Amino acid sequence: MDSKAIEHARRVAARVTADADGDGWKEHHWAVARFLSGSRTAVEEERWRKQLHDWRERIVASLAADAYAAVAESQDLLLDWLLTELRRGEDALGSLLALYPLPGPEREPLSVSATPASEVTGDGPEFYFADVFTFVTDYLAVMIRRPLDGTSATWCPHWWEHPEAGARLSALWLAWEHLRHDAALGMTTWWIQHADPHLRVLMDPRQGPFAACSPEGHAQEPLGPLPVDPYEPT
Repeated sequence: MDSKAIEHARRVAARVTADADGDGWKEHHWAVARFLSGSRTAVEEERWRKQLHDWRERIVASLAADAYAAVAESQDLLLDWLLTELRRGEDALGSLLALYPLPGPEREPLSVSATPASEVTGDGPEFYFADVFTFVTDYLAVMIRRPLDGTSATWCPHWWEHPEAGARLSALWLAWEHLRHDAALGMTTWWIQHADPHLRVLMDPRQGPFAACSPEGHAQEPLGPLPVDPYEPT
C-alpha cells in the first residue's frame, strides 16, 4: 500500500477519534460507515454504523474514566479498519479522499519558542499539526477532559506564558508527531510514557506551573523562576 494512503488513514483515524465525543461525531459516523462499507450494500453500511456506534461508546466511557490508553487503542482499531478497506483496491483511497480531503499546504512549524520545528527534529515526515499552538488547541484541548476545580486539577488558558508549560507541551507535540507513525504501539506509548506524566505535572493545582492561575485566566503575578546565585568557579 502507498505510504501516502497509510499516512492519510492515520490522519482520519486521529481526527475521528478526537471528535468522537463532540458535535462532529454525527458527520463522521455517516462518512466512515460509508467508506468502510465501500457502498457495497445498505446492509453492510448499517452493520458498520452499529459497529462504529459501539466503538464510540467505548471511547466515551474511556474518556469518562480517564483511560486514555484505551482511547489510543480504539484509535488504532479504527486505523486498522481503514487500512483494511484501503487494501481492497485503488478506488478506496479516492473514496476516502472525497470524504476527508488532504489538508492544505502547511506553514513552517514553530515550537513555543518560535524555533522552526525542522531545526529541532531535522528533515523528516511532514507534521500533522503545524505547531504546538495548533496541537494544543485542535487536539489536546479537545481530547483532555478534567474537573478543573483547582483541587484535583487546574489549567491556564495562556499556557504559553509559562516557560515550563511551553517546554513540556512542545515536547508532547514533537513526541506525538514522531510516535504517530507507529501504527501498532505509537499512541499507547505516547499516552503512557509522555502525556500522562507531563499532564500530571502541568495540571497539578498545588505544585504545577499553573498553580497561581485558574481556567478562568492567567494570573497577574504568575510563579517566578527558581532562585539561583551566580556561579563563580573557584
